[in-house]
Amino acid sequence: MSALLECGTLKTWSVIVTILGDLAAAPDAHVPGPVLSALTDRMGLRAQAMRVALHRLRRDGWISSSRDGRASRYALTDHGLALTLSVSDQVYGAAPPVPRGWRIVLAPSGEAMSALDHPAAIVIAPRVALLPDPAGDDGTEAAPAPLLAWEVTPGVVPDWLTATLAPPDIIQAYARLTRALNLAAEAPLPAGPVDRTALRILALHQWRRLVLRHGPGHEALMGADWPGAKARSGIARVMERIPRPDPRSLAETL
Repeated sequence: MSALLECGTLKTWSVIVTILGDLAAAPDAHVPGPVLSALTDRMGLRAQAMRVALHRLRRDGWISSSRDGRASRYALTDHGLALTLSVSDQVYGAAPPVPRGWRIVLAPSGEAMSALDHPAAIVIAPRVALLPDPAGDDGTEAAPAPLLAWEVTPGVVPDWLTATLAPPDIIQAYARLTRALNLAAEAPLPAGPVDRTALRILALHQWRRLVLRHGPGHEALMGADWPGAKARSGIARVMERIPRPDPRSLAETL
Protein backbone atom coordinates (compact mmCIF):
# COMPACT_ATOMS: atom_id res chain seq x y z
CA MET A 1 0.00 0.00 0.00
CA SER A 2 2.91 2.36 0.69
CA ALA A 3 3.91 2.43 -2.99
CA LEU A 4 0.37 3.47 -3.95
CA LEU A 5 0.29 6.15 -1.27
CA GLU A 6 3.44 7.63 -2.83
CA CYS A 7 1.68 8.01 -6.20
CA GLY A 8 -0.02 11.24 -5.23
CA THR A 9 -1.51 13.24 -2.37
CA LEU A 10 -4.94 12.00 -1.34
CA LYS A 11 -7.80 14.48 -1.19
CA THR A 12 -10.33 13.12 1.28
CA TRP A 13 -13.42 14.29 -0.60
CA SER A 14 -12.14 12.68 -3.82
CA VAL A 15 -11.34 9.40 -2.06
CA ILE A 16 -14.90 9.31 -0.70
CA VAL A 17 -16.25 9.78 -4.23
CA THR A 18 -14.07 6.87 -5.38
CA ILE A 19 -15.33 4.66 -2.53
CA LEU A 20 -18.98 5.39 -3.18
CA GLY A 21 -18.49 5.16 -6.93
CA ASP A 22 -16.96 1.72 -6.59
CA LEU A 23 -19.05 0.20 -3.77
CA ALA A 24 -22.38 1.97 -4.26
CA ALA A 25 -22.72 2.79 -7.97
CA ALA A 26 -26.28 1.55 -8.23
CA PRO A 27 -29.66 3.07 -7.34
CA ASP A 28 -30.43 2.72 -3.61
CA ALA A 29 -26.95 1.37 -2.85
CA HIS A 30 -25.11 2.82 0.13
CA VAL A 31 -21.97 2.45 2.23
CA PRO A 32 -22.31 2.21 6.04
CA GLY A 33 -20.54 4.99 7.91
CA PRO A 34 -18.28 2.59 9.88
CA VAL A 35 -17.08 1.04 6.60
CA LEU A 36 -16.33 4.47 5.14
CA SER A 37 -14.40 5.40 8.29
CA ALA A 38 -12.46 2.13 8.31
CA LEU A 39 -11.44 2.44 4.67
CA THR A 40 -10.30 6.06 4.92
CA ASP A 41 -8.47 5.30 8.16
CA ARG A 42 -6.48 2.53 6.40
CA MET A 43 -5.34 5.15 3.89
CA GLY A 44 -4.13 7.49 6.61
CA LEU A 45 -6.95 10.03 6.27
CA ARG A 46 -7.98 11.72 9.51
CA ALA A 47 -11.50 11.55 10.93
CA GLN A 48 -11.80 15.35 11.06
CA ALA A 49 -10.85 15.60 7.39
CA MET A 50 -13.52 13.02 6.56
CA ARG A 51 -16.21 14.96 8.43
CA VAL A 52 -15.30 18.13 6.55
CA ALA A 53 -15.27 16.28 3.22
CA LEU A 54 -18.66 14.66 3.86
CA HIS A 55 -20.14 18.06 4.67
CA ARG A 56 -18.71 19.51 1.46
CA LEU A 57 -19.99 16.63 -0.69
CA ARG A 58 -23.49 16.91 0.79
CA ARG A 59 -23.48 20.67 0.27
CA ASP A 60 -22.40 20.26 -3.37
CA GLY A 61 -25.11 17.68 -4.09
CA TRP A 62 -22.76 14.72 -4.59
CA ILE A 63 -23.85 12.50 -1.71
CA SER A 64 -26.72 11.99 0.69
CA SER A 65 -26.76 10.51 4.15
CA SER A 66 -29.35 8.72 6.26
CA ARG A 67 -29.50 6.98 9.60
CA ASP A 68 -29.32 3.24 10.09
CA GLY A 69 -29.84 2.77 13.81
CA ARG A 70 -27.07 4.65 15.59
CA ALA A 71 -24.83 4.81 12.51
CA SER A 72 -25.02 6.81 9.32
CA ARG A 73 -24.92 5.47 5.81
CA TYR A 74 -23.89 7.30 2.65
CA ALA A 75 -24.97 7.13 -0.97
CA LEU A 76 -24.45 9.00 -4.20
CA THR A 77 -27.25 11.37 -5.16
CA ASP A 78 -28.80 11.08 -8.62
CA HIS A 79 -26.42 13.85 -9.68
CA GLY A 80 -23.39 12.11 -8.20
CA LEU A 81 -24.39 8.76 -9.67
CA ALA A 82 -24.90 10.25 -13.14
CA LEU A 83 -21.46 11.87 -13.09
CA THR A 84 -19.87 8.65 -11.83
CA LEU A 85 -21.49 6.50 -14.52
CA SER A 86 -20.55 9.01 -17.24
CA VAL A 87 -16.86 8.14 -16.75
CA SER A 88 -17.30 4.49 -15.81
CA ASP A 89 -16.05 3.13 -19.14
CA GLN A 90 -12.99 5.35 -19.05
CA VAL A 91 -12.12 4.26 -15.51
CA TYR A 92 -13.03 0.56 -15.57
CA GLY A 93 -12.78 -0.35 -19.25
CA ALA A 94 -10.22 -2.89 -20.37
CA ALA A 95 -9.54 -0.48 -23.24
CA PRO A 96 -10.39 3.22 -23.56
CA PRO A 97 -13.71 3.94 -25.33
CA VAL A 98 -12.64 5.77 -28.49
CA PRO A 99 -13.70 6.25 -32.11
CA ARG A 100 -11.90 4.26 -34.81
CA GLY A 101 -9.87 7.04 -36.40
CA TRP A 102 -8.71 10.61 -35.91
CA ARG A 103 -7.88 13.72 -37.92
CA ILE A 104 -5.79 16.78 -37.22
CA VAL A 105 -7.94 19.70 -38.36
CA LEU A 106 -7.16 23.37 -38.95
CA ALA A 107 -10.01 25.84 -38.66
CA PRO A 108 -9.97 28.82 -41.05
CA SER A 109 -10.31 31.27 -38.15
CA GLY A 110 -10.38 31.30 -34.39
CA GLU A 111 -14.14 31.71 -34.41
CA ALA A 112 -14.51 28.61 -36.58
CA MET A 113 -13.16 26.43 -33.76
CA SER A 114 -16.63 26.50 -32.22
CA ALA A 115 -17.86 24.62 -35.30
CA LEU A 116 -15.41 21.84 -34.47
CA ASP A 117 -16.93 21.15 -31.09
CA HIS A 118 -17.08 17.44 -30.27
CA PRO A 119 -17.05 15.60 -26.91
CA ALA A 120 -13.81 13.84 -27.82
CA ALA A 121 -12.06 16.82 -29.42
CA ILE A 122 -8.51 17.59 -28.27
CA VAL A 123 -7.38 21.17 -28.87
CA ILE A 124 -3.62 21.12 -29.43
CA ALA A 125 -2.97 24.72 -30.56
CA PRO A 126 -4.94 27.84 -31.56
CA ARG A 127 -7.30 26.85 -34.42
CA VAL A 128 -5.91 23.28 -34.39
CA ALA A 129 -7.63 20.25 -32.90
CA LEU A 130 -7.80 16.49 -33.07
CA LEU A 131 -11.25 15.19 -34.00
CA PRO A 132 -12.72 11.71 -34.47
CA ASP A 133 -13.47 10.56 -38.00
CA PRO A 134 -16.99 11.47 -39.19
CA ALA A 135 -18.45 8.06 -38.33
CA GLY A 136 -17.00 7.02 -34.98
CA ASP A 137 -17.84 3.99 -32.92
CA ASP A 138 -20.16 6.12 -30.80
CA GLY A 139 -22.40 6.81 -33.80
CA THR A 140 -21.98 10.58 -33.64
CA GLU A 141 -21.08 12.80 -36.55
CA ALA A 142 -17.90 14.86 -36.48
CA ALA A 143 -17.99 18.62 -36.87
CA PRO A 144 -18.28 20.32 -40.27
CA ALA A 145 -15.24 19.90 -42.50
CA PRO A 146 -12.47 22.35 -41.63
CA LEU A 147 -10.19 24.10 -44.07
CA LEU A 148 -7.49 21.45 -43.79
CA ALA A 149 -7.39 17.94 -42.35
CA TRP A 150 -4.79 15.20 -41.97
CA GLU A 151 -5.41 11.64 -40.92
CA VAL A 152 -3.72 10.41 -37.76
CA THR A 153 -2.99 6.75 -37.12
CA PRO A 154 -3.57 5.82 -33.46
CA GLY A 155 -0.30 4.80 -31.86
CA VAL A 156 1.75 6.45 -34.63
CA VAL A 157 1.97 10.15 -33.89
CA PRO A 158 4.86 12.62 -34.28
CA ASP A 159 7.03 13.43 -31.28
CA TRP A 160 5.69 16.97 -30.95
CA LEU A 161 2.14 15.65 -30.69
CA THR A 162 3.21 13.00 -28.18
CA ALA A 163 4.69 15.75 -26.00
CA THR A 164 1.41 17.68 -26.25
CA LEU A 165 -0.84 14.74 -25.47
CA ALA A 166 1.33 13.32 -22.71
CA PRO A 167 3.73 15.83 -21.14
CA PRO A 168 6.60 14.50 -19.00
CA ASP A 169 4.78 14.87 -15.67
CA ILE A 170 1.92 12.66 -16.90
CA ILE A 171 4.33 10.08 -18.30
CA GLN A 172 6.24 9.95 -15.02
CA ALA A 173 3.05 9.72 -12.95
CA TYR A 174 1.73 6.81 -15.03
CA ALA A 175 5.07 5.01 -14.86
CA ARG A 176 5.17 5.37 -11.07
CA LEU A 177 1.57 4.16 -10.78
CA THR A 178 2.27 1.17 -13.04
CA ARG A 179 5.10 0.05 -10.76
CA ALA A 180 2.85 0.40 -7.69
CA LEU A 181 0.00 -1.49 -9.38
CA ASN A 182 2.32 -4.32 -10.34
CA LEU A 183 3.37 -4.62 -6.70
CA ALA A 184 -0.27 -4.66 -5.59
CA ALA A 185 -1.06 -7.35 -8.14
CA GLU A 186 1.83 -9.62 -7.10
CA ALA A 187 2.47 -9.10 -3.37
CA PRO A 188 0.60 -11.15 -0.73
CA LEU A 189 -2.82 -9.69 -0.08
CA PRO A 190 -3.83 -8.33 3.34
CA ALA A 191 -5.64 -10.94 5.41
CA GLY A 192 -8.71 -8.91 6.40
CA PRO A 193 -11.51 -8.00 3.97
CA VAL A 194 -11.46 -4.32 4.96
CA ASP A 195 -7.70 -4.12 4.41
CA ARG A 196 -8.06 -5.81 1.02
CA THR A 197 -10.83 -3.42 0.05
CA ALA A 198 -8.74 -0.43 1.15
CA LEU A 199 -5.98 -1.64 -1.16
CA ARG A 200 -8.47 -1.98 -4.03
CA ILE A 201 -9.89 1.49 -3.42
CA LEU A 202 -6.48 3.12 -3.12
CA ALA A 203 -5.29 1.57 -6.38
CA LEU A 204 -8.52 2.56 -8.11
CA HIS A 205 -8.36 6.09 -6.75
CA GLN A 206 -4.79 6.72 -7.90
CA TRP A 207 -5.69 5.38 -11.36
CA ARG A 208 -8.92 7.36 -11.54
CA ARG A 209 -7.13 10.54 -10.45
CA LEU A 210 -4.76 10.26 -13.41
CA VAL A 211 -6.99 8.90 -16.17
CA LEU A 212 -9.64 11.58 -15.67
CA ARG A 213 -7.08 14.32 -16.20
CA HIS A 214 -7.49 13.77 -19.94
CA GLY A 215 -10.06 12.39 -22.37
CA PRO A 216 -10.14 8.87 -23.79
CA GLY A 217 -8.78 10.09 -27.11
CA HIS A 218 -5.36 10.65 -25.60
CA GLU A 219 -5.01 6.96 -24.82
CA ALA A 220 -6.03 5.82 -28.29
CA LEU A 221 -3.62 8.14 -30.00
CA MET A 222 -0.70 7.18 -27.77
CA GLY A 223 -1.07 3.46 -28.48
CA ALA A 224 -0.31 0.40 -26.37
CA ASP A 225 3.30 1.11 -25.39
CA TRP A 226 3.00 4.30 -23.39
CA PRO A 227 2.82 4.16 -19.56
CA GLY A 228 -0.89 5.06 -19.47
CA ALA A 229 -1.80 1.88 -21.36
CA LYS A 230 0.41 -0.17 -19.06
CA ALA A 231 -1.25 1.39 -16.03
CA ARG A 232 -4.66 0.43 -17.43
CA SER A 233 -3.50 -3.17 -17.67
CA GLY A 234 -2.15 -2.92 -14.13
CA ILE A 235 -5.39 -1.64 -12.60
CA ALA A 236 -7.33 -4.37 -14.41
CA ARG A 237 -5.12 -6.98 -12.71
CA VAL A 238 -5.71 -5.45 -9.28
CA MET A 239 -9.48 -5.21 -9.81
CA GLU A 240 -9.56 -8.86 -10.85
CA ARG A 241 -7.44 -9.93 -7.90
CA ILE A 242 -9.52 -7.99 -5.35
CA PRO A 243 -13.17 -8.25 -6.45
CA ARG A 244 -15.63 -5.56 -5.39
CA PRO A 245 -17.15 -6.57 -2.02
CA ASP A 246 -20.64 -5.96 -0.69
CA PRO A 247 -20.25 -3.04 1.74
CA ARG A 248 -22.80 -4.65 4.06
CA SER A 249 -20.57 -7.71 4.41
CA LEU A 250 -17.66 -5.42 5.27
CA ALA A 251 -19.74 -3.83 8.02
CA GLU A 252 -20.29 -7.23 9.58
CA THR A 253 -16.52 -7.70 9.99
CA LEU A 254 -16.04 -4.47 11.97
